[in-house]
Amino acid sequence: MIGGIVNFVSWALALGLIAITVMLAMNKQSGLKLIQHRVEMLPQAMLVRYAGLTALALIASWIGAPRVLFGLLVAIAVIGLGDTYIYRRAGHPFWLHLAIGGAAALGAFLSLFAMS
Repeated sequence: MIGGIVNFVSWALALGLIAITVMLAMNKQSGLKLIQHRVEMLPQAMLVRYAGLTALALIASWIGAPRVLFGLLVAIAVIGLGDTYIYRRAGHPFWLHLAIGGAAALGAFLSLFAMS
């Protein structure tokens, strides 16, 4: 029973995040306003996001569950490689993002073997 509720909430969260992603991709200003974020506050918001990812990475490493590690590493790869694309296209330094995104993608690939 509880497992079903948790699964439902997880899917609802995923669908909500997809909707927010599409909204921000289509109209950044309206998207930011709707999700109650302000451009000048993004550095502080990023700090909290990185702290959250750090907590998730520590927990995933601590429990050592390959499926959790796979999901985390895929998410970090998407963030790192996405930032690589954004900064490279704008002509800014991007190598650190590429290194982190590539390392996370490699880690995700390797974690597939741990699941077998």
